[in-house]
Amino acid sequence: MIKKNIFPPLGIISIVVLSSTVNPTIANTPFSSYAKKVTPSLMAENITASTNRIIIKFKTPKNNKKNTSPAVTNKVQIESALSMLRGFQAKPLRHTSNGAQVYSLGETLDIDTVEALANQISNDSRIEYAEPDYILTKQETPNDARYSEQWNYYDTQGGINLPEAWNITKGNSKTTVAIIDTGLVKHPDIETKRILPGYDFISDAWTANDGDGRDDNPLDTGDAINAGECGRNSQGNPVPAKDQPSSWHGTHVAGIIAASGNNQQGIVGIAWKSSILPIRVLGKCGGYTSDIADGIRWAAGLNVLDVPDNQYPAHVINMSLGGKHACSRTYQNAINDAISQGTSVIVAAGNSADDASQYTPANCKGVISIAATNRKGDMSYYSNYGQSVDVAAPGGETRIVINGHVQQQTYNGILSTIEGGYAFYQGTSMAAPHVAGLAALMYSVNPKLTPAETKQILKETAKPFSANAPLCKKYDCGAGIIDAGAAVKKVKSIMDEDTTTPETEDDTCSWLDWSC
Repeated sequence: MIKKNIFPPLGIISIVVLSSTVNPTIANTPFSSYAKKVTPSLMAENITASTNRIIIKFKTPKNNKKNTSPAVTNKVQIESALSMLRGFQAKPLRHTSNGAQVYSLGETLDIDTVEALANQISNDSRIEYAEPDYILTKQETPNDARYSEQWNYYDTQGGINLPEAWNITKGNSKTTVAIIDTGLVKHPDIETKRILPGYDFISDAWTANDGDGRDDNPLDTGDAINAGECGRNSQGNPVPAKDQPSSWHGTHVAGIIAASGNNQQGIVGIAWKSSILPIRVLGKCGGYTSDIADGIRWAAGLNVLDVPDNQYPAHVINMSLGGKHACSRTYQNAINDAISQGTSVIVAAGNSADDASQYTPANCKGVISIAATNRKGDMSYYSNYGQSVDVAAPGGETRIVINGHVQQQTYNGILSTIEGGYAFYQGTSMAAPHVAGLAALMYSVNPKLTPAETKQILKETAKPFSANAPLCKKYDCGAGIIDAGAAVKKVKSIMDEDTTTPETEDDTCSWLDWSC
C-alpha cells in the first residue's frame, strides 16, 4: 500500500466593549443622567475605551450682520456648548488649531457614551461636528508568557505587523478556521469553547492509529512510525530511514492560528478569538487524497456521504500538507467546490527548496499558496518558491538565522493526551497558518469577503521584499510578506457598515471539553 508523505512538521489585549444607548426623545433630560461612568477596574483593562473630554466645532457664520467680534462669538459659542453639556461639570479647556473647542466633561466616561453625546450635539444645526477627544496609547502587547519570543508577529523586518491588526480585531467566535491536518490534542493554551465539533476522515484503520476508520472524534492519536514502516522510496531506501516520534502537527498549526491570548501563559495565536474546526486526514505515513478531498468539502459545509453534515462551515481552510505531483482532479474539484461556498483555501508551498508548481495542493488553482520567510525577511532555505506562490509568511529558520525559529504549541505525549507544551519549529507548515489566521481576522471584520477578494487584499497589502531579501527576489516568494495591519485596515475601509460582525462569544460545548 503506497502512502504519500506529508511535509515534515518543521515546524491582546482583552478589549471590553462598553455600550450605552441614549433615548433621543428625552430632549429635556441632561445627557449625563444616562452616562455610563468608567470604574477604575475597567479603566485598567481598557484605557483607550474612555475619555473625559469632548471636541465641539461650530460652523463659521456666513453673514455676520451685527459685526460681532471674534471674542464675543467665541463667548456665545462656549455658552451654547456648555448648555448642551448641562448635567456635566463641563468647562472649556482650549481651542484647537482649526478653531474647535476642547471641553472637559469633569468625569471619565466610556467611549460609547461620549460618542452618543457627540452625535446628539452634532444634530444641532449650528454645529459643524462634535466628537470625543479620544485617548490613544502605545500598542499594548499580550501578557502571554512567551509572547516576547514570537518575533514573527511584531519584528519590523521579518514579522507580519500583527499588533496593528489586533487594534481592530482579534477575530470572533463566529469566524471559523478549519485545520485539515493530523487532528488536535487538548492543550491548556486553547480554550475548548472555541474548538468546534470536527471529524476524523481517515478511512484506513492502520493509518488512523485509533482502532477504527472514520468517526466523529478528530483527536490526534499520534503518527509515530518505525524505520521502513512507510515502505521504500524510489531509490529503494526504507522510509523513514529511522524511527520518528509523533509530530502532533495539527496542534502546532492550531496554536499559530488561534492559541488563547492574554491568559498569562504560553503563546498567543493570530486570531485568538476565532473558532477552530479540527479535521483529521493525516495519520501514520500521511493521508490519502480521497480522504483529504472529503475533508475539504465537509469543512466548507458540503455534504459527504455517510458523514453527518458540518454545522459550522469554515470561512478559511488551512492545509499544511502536500506531495510532489500535479494537482489531481480529485483535489482540484474539492477545492473548487469549497471556494464556490465562499471558503478561502490556504496551503503550504512545500519544504523542498524547489519550484512549488511541482507540488500539490500548492499548484492547484484557486488556493492561496504560502512560501516561508526567515527573521531577516528573506526566503527560508528550505521553502518552495516560484510563480505558484501568492504571498510569504514567517516559517522560521534555524540553520542560518539565530533565534529564527517559530514558537508554537506542541504536545509532550508523556503522561496523557491533555499534557501541553511548547517548542520551536520551522517550515511552510508554520507559514501557512500565519496567513490562515490573518484571513480569519479579515473575515471577522467582513464575513462577506470572497476567496478572490481575500487573496487580492493579501497580495495588495503585502510588504515588498527589501534589498535584504536576495533569495526572494531571485526565486519569487510571491507578492511579499503578509502585513496583517494593512490587510485588516484594507478590509475595514472597503466594507459596508452593515456587514460588521461584532466580537461575541458563545457557549458552544467542544468535543474536547470533557466537562461538558
